[in-house]
Amino acid sequence: MRDLWSRLRHDAYLAIVIFAGLLGLVSIFPFALYRWIAGEWVMVALDSLLTLTTLMALYIAWYRGQPRLAGQILSLLYAAGAIIAAIYLPVTGLFWFYCVVLFNFFIAPPLRSTLITLGSLAAICLYGLWRPGTIFTDLQHLIIFACTALICSLFAYLFAWRTTLQRRSLQELANPDPLTGVGNRRTLMQEIEIALANFRRHGNQCGLLLLDIDHFKIINDTHGHAEGDRVLVDLADLVWHSSRRADRLFRLGGEEFVLLLPGADLSGLNSAAQNIVRAVGERVHTPDGPVTVSIGGTLLLPEDDGSSWIHRADICLYQAKNGGRNRSVIHGAESQGTESGEIMAH
Repeated sequence: MRDLWSRLRHDAYLAIVIFAGLLGLVSIFPFALYRWIAGEWVMVALDSLLTLTTLMALYIAWYRGQPRLAGQILSLLYAAGAIIAAIYLPVTGLFWFYCVVLFNFFIAPPLRSTLITLGSLAAICLYGLWRPGTIFTDLQHLIIFACTALICSLFAYLFAWRTTLQRRSLQELANPDPLTGVGNRRTLMQEIEIALANFRRHGNQCGLLLLDIDHFKIINDTHGHAEGDRVLVDLADLVWHSSRRADRLFRLGGEEFVLLLPGADLSGLNSAAQNIVRAVGERVHTPDGPVTVSIGGTLLLPEDDGSSWIHRADICLYQAKNGGRNRSVIHGAESQGTESGEIMAH
């Protein structure tokens, strides 16, 4: 249960899809029972199809980790359902279309929701013109429905568009470290919770490297904080561009960084750490000479939580510092200091 709430709390879009899907199930299933009792077999089939497909979309969102795909499936599915309901439930079936308008703009991006909504509205109106008297009582009824649906869609679009802009602005303010542009400590904690959930549920391994710039205080004291800031930016840029696209870099605080490596094994984690140590020594400099970095790293273990995972990497970092700096120590592997060439085992 703790993992469930943690995952929903840290993945807003997943939470929206799950909530909307469950709400759809609660709304549709009772009608399926009612129409089964009333013998309305076409609507029974439709409601049953909507229920089963909603369950499939929830499975895709939760177990396959693809909430955006699930949201698109639900949007298209319920729009099609609204069209069929309008055809087979004259007059009263039209009311479901307004629910679909709100649902689509809630669960899908504004532009995609607009296209789906306008497409389904056009289908209903064209069918009503083709078969007069089946959906609408007269032409005036059709025009009133089209106008009110468009107005409802316009307000829903404006709200969804504004909400999307605000969410993006908040993410830009909350997630990046203002100096280096990489993820901040808060984002790191969220990503660690996601990595833990994926490891426990699906066995997806993840590696963690804790990086610390050697003698960073001396750099600040000797050359000033502007030079220290430049070193931080250069190191973050180097690590970011030399890592895989799936890897995530965060500034933990001060001169410490964390690199998460999804799917890494022990050998890959060890190689990544050694490559970073070597690259920093070669490409990051101050007026006094090259900058060096020490790294501690570890893979996830079954008993880990976020604190124990970072703590184990911190112990390895402490050993790298005590071993002479400019080197890496990986839990359960051998690492090589780039300066001394000494082999160390942990």
